[in-house]
Amino acid sequence: MRIGVTGAGGYIGSGLCKRLMELGFEVVMVDNFFNSQIREIEGSAITWADVRDRYEMENIFRDCDVIVHLAAISGVADCDRMPDKAYDVNIIGTSNIAWVCRKYGIDLIFPSSMAVIGDPVELPVKSSHPRNPLNVYGFTKWVGERIIESFSKDRFNGLVFMKSNIYGEYEINGKKISKSTVINIFVNRAKKGEALTVHKPGTQTRDFIHVLDVIDAYVKAIKNFPEGFSVITIGGGECLSVLDIARMVQKHSDGETEIIMLENPRKRETHTPNFEVDTVEAKRLIGFEAKRRVEEEVKRLLGDIGA
Repeated sequence: MRIGVTGAGGYIGSGLCKRLMELGFEVVMVDNFFNSQIREIEGSAITWADVRDRYEMENIFRDCDVIVHLAAISGVADCDRMPDKAYDVNIIGTSNIAWVCRKYGIDLIFPSSMAVIGDPVELPVKSSHPRNPLNVYGFTKWVGERIIESFSKDRFNGLVFMKSNIYGEYEINGKKISKSTVINIFVNRAKKGEALTVHKPGTQTRDFIHVLDVIDAYVKAIKNFPEGFSVITIGGGECLSVLDIARMVQKHSDGETEIIMLENPRKRETHTPNFEVDTVEAKRLIGFEAKRRVEEEVKRLLGDIGA
């Protein structure tokens, strides 16, 4: 199979491309290097290209069997800071990829986010949960879901991953691939002997999933692609508060790492004390189940246990 990957140099994309190559897939990799971490994987250069250029996307991907569309302005803060760019990349770029898939009958996997939910009103959160995004990032991902649902009808198989909060790191070519997510930030600060800053009230919770488990989910989906249009929640099955995470990192560092409570600068995101995510539908539809547990991975990141 020939797999196209946008955002191939990013946090998830680079690890996914490497894994697919190891499994013997032919991988077509593109990135505009706006926020990429790597430019070459397994000796193959990532092609510079921009998802906002529909004609270029068509020329690059027209012979693919599946496209994994990871390119995006990612995260609440970046989308709030660059709303017009978020619109161009996350909505126009996704429309371009979906149009190419429709035109050539290419199956498509798209990463949405729990940010489309806003404040959860049904638990555990399932793919059918009502959408009420509270910020630009969640809005663009919600529109992306609707684009793929509409464009895929009777033309290609479309799969949306409604992913929870990702953490963890890995290496490619000796380079650490990571991202500034809450667990990674806390671990890195603890390693430097710096205080962990928790936004009040600290009881706001999220489901956490390791980046390598997310990569596993994409591989499972490519191998077991559901027919038609589907949305699947992708979570680790561990609902933890920000304060829980801080105390966990404190416990497994020196035990004396200071935790400081600060006013939350982000008003437009959920502060819910429960964000349990359904993990059954992913197991049923694509055979995916997260393997890695947060506490063990925090210890690994801190160097308490081997890689």
